[in-house]
Amino acid sequence: MNKDNILETARQAGLARPDAGMKVPAGYFEQFALDMSTRLPERPELTDTTEAAPRSLWERVRTYVYMAAMFAGIWLMMQMVNIMGGHASLAPMDSNPVLAEALQSDDFMYDYVYSDMSTYDVLDEMDDAGILDDTFPIADLGEDIIGESTYTLPQ
Repeated sequence: MNKDNILETARQAGLARPDAGMKVPAGYFEQFALDMSTRLPERPELTDTTEAAPRSLWERVRTYVYMAAMFAGIWLMMQMVNIMGGHASLAPMDSNPVLAEALQSDDFMYDYVYSDMSTYDVLDEMDDAGILDDTFPIADLGEDIIGESTYTLPQ
């Protein structure tokens, strides 16, 4: 039984007529390539044998840069969906050693954290953290901080 030719198998089994299927004249495909090449117009740009100019670095890596940007965008989009869906939780700041070191720096705190806070807010935060007590020298902070009246710690 010939499994390569399904039509021939069907003919042998009596399922197909003997003249079923498509037929082409003898030698059609051999002559087809020659006829087609004579009918097509000449294309001199295809026969040009000069070498192409070397591609620049950007032309060589452009595809990979675009793919990397695409995957980075997909990853960021998935992170945003995860965060906005409430499924993500942020790690505590002290678990990141770089951020923990930055938060211990007075210059960092004055430049980036305390710049948006008034002195009163800073004192209030210190009081909430338990840093302020009766021995803290509030009077040494100056008139611009405590104003005309004296600052009393909440009891």
